[in-house]
Amino acid sequence: MFLSRIDAKQVVNWSIVFSALLCVVIIAMGGVLSQFEIIPHPDDPLVYEWQLAEQTAWGQLTAWLGFAMHQILIWITIAYAQKRYSKRDYTNSLRPVNFWALGINLVFITLHVLQTMFFYDAIAQDLPSWTAQFAVALMLIVILGMENQRRGLFFGKKVKFRKAFTDALRRNHGYFFSFAVIYTFWFHPMVPTWGHLIGFIHVVLIMAQGSLMFMRAHLNKRWMFLLEILVLPHAFQVALNQSSNIWPMFFFGFAAIFLITQMHGLGLKPWARQLFYGSFLLLTLYVYLALRQPYQVNEVLRIPLIEYLTLFVMYWIYLAAAWVSSRFSRLRLAGGRRGN
Repeated sequence: MFLSRIDAKQVVNWSIVFSALLCVVIIAMGGVLSQFEIIPHPDDPLVYEWQLAEQTAWGQLTAWLGFAMHQILIWITIAYAQKRYSKRDYTNSLRPVNFWALGINLVFITLHVLQTMFFYDAIAQDLPSWTAQFAVALMLIVILGMENQRRGLFFGKKVKFRKAFTDALRRNHGYFFSFAVIYTFWFHPMVPTWGHLIGFIHVVLIMAQGSLMFMRAHLNKRWMFLLEILVLPHAFQVALNQSSNIWPMFFFGFAAIFLITQMHGLGLKPWARQLFYGSFLLLTLYVYLALRQPYQVNEVLRIPLIEYLTLFVMYWIYLAAAWVSSRFSRLRLAGGRRGN
């Protein structure tokens, strides 16, 4: 009876509170985790340093089982929801499948806390660190394509992608987003650095968003924007921890994507948009004239170029696949006619 009165807005609010409480728990675990011997701080920023100096069988077994079971169960809820409901069925009240998804995520978040406390290692022992970064980046790129029809891609201007392409992104995004988020979640041990804490807040909120499938809150533009923009402070903080001093590339890169695309879905007044443009310009001038060298300003363009170019490459691959498929269909049709 109580559960039937819970709506999606409450889940959104409580997920934010829960992510903050999770950070408190992770910080409290710091003393327990200090007993583990991790690898020395590497000179190579591509080497993930939060892993045991010597991996253990139980650490790897529990991490991989946790990841696999978490992923499979969430995929089952997505498949069930897609089979049962359609875009005409969006509502404010949670259905059983939403409760199941929320419960699964809660159980495996708890298990990952315990797994870190007892074994420390996550799946990062067996995989390069760029894979987790790539998974989240590709998720953000897919969002750019999905949201093109609502907010445009370049300063509010829409790109004329084929409807079948964007429909395919929307139809399958739940499976890919859940993989990207759950993979990233189980890639890292739950250690209390600022980069990890912001990252865990981000993935927990996206898990909550995924659990709200076929709910109106799932389409709330400001909630969705929060889930996109959290990558900026996370990437910025992680870069600050690295010795290569690459934080401007991440900060200005994701800020540029906000100015080029994300800002235009928020319904801001013209003066507010101009304020963001002006602030970005002044901060860029200060950093690249006072703190860095002017020729390094190309860093601002790297992440936007990668994300937008990757989206277009995905679209071109889709067009090529669609052309090949249509050619085979015509050949089969022509062969059938000759056979008759």
